[in-house]
Amino acid sequence: MLPALVASLALDAVAVSLLAWVTWRSVRDRSPPNAVPFALVAGGLSLWASLSLLSEFPNAWGIGSNLAAVAQVVPVVFLPGVWVVYVLGYTGRETGFTRPRAAMFALLAFPLVVAAVTFGSDPTAEELRRSIAPLVATELVLLFVVYAYAAVVFLRYGWNHGRISRTQVLVQLGAISAPYVVGGWLDGSSVADGVTSGLLVSGGLLAVAIRRYPVLTGFPKAEYVARSRVVESLREAVVVVDWNAHVLDANATAEDLFGWSTREVVGTPLASAVEGMDGDDLSAGSPDSVSLRTTKGRRRFQFTVSDVEREAGEGDGEPVARTIVFRDVTDRRTREQRLSVLNRVLRHNARNKLDVILAHADRIENDEHRTAIRNSAADLASVSRKARSAEAVMADSSGAPSTVDVAAVVREVADTAREEHPESSVSVTAPDRLRLTASRTVVRRLVTELVENAVVHSADPARVDVDVDATADVPELRVTDDGPGIPERERDLLTEPSETQLEHGLGVGLWFVNWAVSRLGAELEFESAGATGTTVVVRFHRTAEPTAEGPRDGDRGGGEAR
Repeated sequence: MLPALVASLALDAVAVSLLAWVTWRSVRDRSPPNAVPFALVAGGLSLWASLSLLSEFPNAWGIGSNLAAVAQVVPVVFLPGVWVVYVLGYTGRETGFTRPRAAMFALLAFPLVVAAVTFGSDPTAEELRRSIAPLVATELVLLFVVYAYAAVVFLRYGWNHGRISRTQVLVQLGAISAPYVVGGWLDGSSVADGVTSGLLVSGGLLAVAIRRYPVLTGFPKAEYVARSRVVESLREAVVVVDWNAHVLDANATAEDLFGWSTREVVGTPLASAVEGMDGDDLSAGSPDSVSLRTTKGRRRFQFTVSDVEREAGEGDGEPVARTIVFRDVTDRRTREQRLSVLNRVLRHNARNKLDVILAHADRIENDEHRTAIRNSAADLASVSRKARSAEAVMADSSGAPSTVDVAAVVREVADTAREEHPESSVSVTAPDRLRLTASRTVVRRLVTELVENAVVHSADPARVDVDVDATADVPELRVTDDGPGIPERERDLLTEPSETQLEHGLGVGLWFVNWAVSRLGAELEFESAGATGTTVVVRFHRTAEPTAEGPRDGDRGGGEAR
């Protein structure tokens, strides 16, 4: 007798310990939206297990075993209601204590209140039997309806949700069902009676659930609330993430921009879905800027992060997720740089050249000064032409992009360079065609600037090699010269957001290269071509049509046959 009692007490104690630990884990951090309802479920089961343990001690701890056994009715009756609150919050129906839910708990409590009144009136055995029997039947029906409703909602939602494991669904359903199912299946004659066995199963399953599955996070809730607030017609890309920066939802603009469907990326880390977001601070607050890979190439975005709160009027504004709004600022940033550089050209380069002209104007009889005036004026005219050309090209490219054959554009530019610089050698290695979705005006001017810069700054006679490589995963344009190379300061200026009064570039040519690369969604890189010389590499990402044939070599100019 005593060994059986000790064993039974030990099993009850294990159930109490497991369920108390789960309750403690869920209330330790109550910030996730579903932590409190989950803690109430675990706490209710823990109370049930504690009362079951007390019922094993006749007249111990100042409470009778019969009273402890009767008190178990409280968690038995109200646990299905708490389970409903958790399930509705987890599946996006709000986590607060609303009026309909209060009515549900009142309905569950009604048979208990009537039974208590019946007992208080000191009825006869026959009157008690006639009164209690329908109340028990009513309570059982209510418990079954409430539990079944929550179970169906949870099962249907979890079974089809991309981020909820079906094992998780079964584990949680098993945890809440075990005390009722096992308790009704086993009698109370064994060491481990039905209730104890069921509570042990519940404790074990909930311990597994809280360690392995996102039972406390609010991502289903977040998904529901966020979707109701995301306007699909927004031109900005909107992505909703949970507390761990996993994707919950996105609008159509984000799908088109990043090249995936929401169903494909739900549950994946944001850094995997949006290349370039790795390591960025996602805390709500001031906007930030980042360069991201998109279907339009690499673009610059300003992104703002906002907490998604529960619906207005439904609580205290508890945040349930984060919404990230991506605003493409590439064109705006380009315009700002363009205006800054053009302004600098007018104020700095033109002013300095004019100072030279004015200083020599009164001594024009002198050949040396006359040459200086002529050269300065020519330089100033060249800079002005480049500035006007850059402005015209950028304004021209604001329309819709078209299909451009980069290989054909490169050959045209090379032919023009050979005519203007017959003493130089300009070779081209390119496939028959390489088509991109872009602005032809921008592509042509980009290639022209790269080739002219290489010719002008190369040794005399200049040798420039232009290579269009379409064999790699990302098509490349490579322009190599044998000159002294582009100064490090110039390269750095191309990657800075703006110029200061003390840091001026040498002209607008390379700045236009940077503008064009940004406009095309391409990437710019500089490589050393040996002891002398530089290779400028432009990587394109918006290929419209793959290369039809292999590379064609031998387009050369200057002293070599073409």
